[in-house]
Amino acid sequence: IVEKNNDMLLQLVSDLLDLSQLESGSMEFVNEEVDANVLCNDVAMSTMLKVNKGVKVITRCEKPHLVVKSDRNRLSQVLVNFASNAAKFTSEGHVEIGYYLISPDTVRFYVEDTGIGIPSEMHYRIFDRFTKVNSFSQGAGVGLEISRAIIHHLGGEIGVDSEPGKGSTFWFEIPISKS
Repeated sequence: IVEKNNDMLLQLVSDLLDLSQLESGSMEFVNEEVDANVLCNDVAMSTMLKVNKGVKVITRCEKPHLVVKSDRNRLSQVLVNFASNAAKFTSEGHVEIGYYLISPDTVRFYVEDTGIGIPSEMHYRIFDRFTKVNSFSQGAGVGLEISRAIIHHLGGEIGVDSEPGKGSTFWFEIPISKS
């Protein structure tokens, strides 16, 4: 219990520091070549440690190899945030992490789950600060706001498709090569 609470406190402090850096414009972004398949598989491996027993973690990568020019750490941060939320709200079924091409220049990364889902009236607010679908769930409700700010900085779009009782798909689209 103490270790879990320490981890939650550390994550809260980290999120608040990220918010502060984003708001002050001092967050560092490093543009590099990112292997999309390795990124998705790494996030899936870390997610396997967080899911409830009986929940499958799946990766679905459209291409055998895809290199994206972006910030690997920030892309990972957003996908890990999506996957952690999916693991938290999924008691059975699956969490799927993957990507597919929207166009020759744009890739959509996503995390799909078979969790509790989000009511449609919450979709427009879910990326706002301190917004939580379930007020009893762990977390401060800032991870999705940080994710939105990161993706916008990377020149992308972010969103959610969800229905209560059927699960959610959190996604972001970014240019394959950011100049």
